[in-house]
Amino acid sequence: MSNSRKEIVNKIYQTLLNNLLEDLGDSSKCGPGLYQVVRGVMQDNREILDALPSDSIDNLTKKLAESAPFKFTSSKIA
Repeated sequence: MSNSRKEIVNKIYQTLLNNLLEDLGDSSKCGPGLYQVVRGVMQDNREILDALPSDSIDNLTKKLAESAPFKFTSSKIA
């Protein structure tokens, strides 16, 4: 991929991330579809997320839990 194409892709990706963060802060936009997109972005960037400090992850988890239109539950498979 050429340098300019790489820059365009990076700009699009950064815009996506910025908009996702803004949408997470707006309770009228928080719904299952948004959470699926966020989940996909997080899965795509697992290596980066694993390098984040745990307090940053804890803050994100808290923010998601507070604004979610549904409750997150843990399910154990027996």
